Amino acid sequence: MFISKIFLVLFALLFSFALAAPVPGGSALAAPDRKERSLDVPQLSARGFAHIVQAAKVATQIKKKLKPTPGKAVFWSGVVPHPTKADKWLSVQDQAESWAKANGKETIDPSLKKEGVHMPLRKDNPFTQKLWDFASKVYAKRTSGHVHVVLGTKLREKNTYENIEKPVLLKNKKVTKITEHNAATGEKTVIKGK
Repeated sequence: MFISKIFLVLFALLFSFALAAPVPGGSALAAPDRKERSLDVPQLSARGFAHIVQAAKVATQIKKKLKPTPGKAVFWSGVVPHPTKADKWLSVQDQAESWAKANGKETIDPSLKKEGVHMPLRKDNPFTQKLWDFASKVYAKRTSGHVHVVLGTKLREKNTYENIEKPVLLKNKKVTKITEHNAATGEKTVIKGK
């Protein structure tokens, strides 16, 4: 009885993979105007299953390995006007990482790399944004001491800092001070602590 249940499950899994496989020249069963689903929508196919497995492995690594050095965490969000192109904007990520390095501190991306956690590219895995959100929350929860934040003059609606990191940092009792730095003007604002 046990073997037959395993056989049925494996057969169903194999059959679902066969149905999900692309067929050269189309399929007689498919509607002629059928369009492929967006890569942004996780699929229950071999590729979709691989994305889920990859995301689960990365999430486990984040949970085990991402531990910011006390008093050294730097967060960032937003864009600033391009210095030479009027209609262009630049992310403050490079500016934040340079400031962090010059001041003996660290942002999340180098911290992940230092621990051997490799985030999949957004184009390669539809779960990447959820992984970044998870990593940001873990980073903010485990941060302690004086925290610095580099902010652009424009922030994306529903940005990670205002919606995930900042609320966690404000509640985090191990965070003694939060200083927000305006990337364009250099102005500093203390939003927690003295």
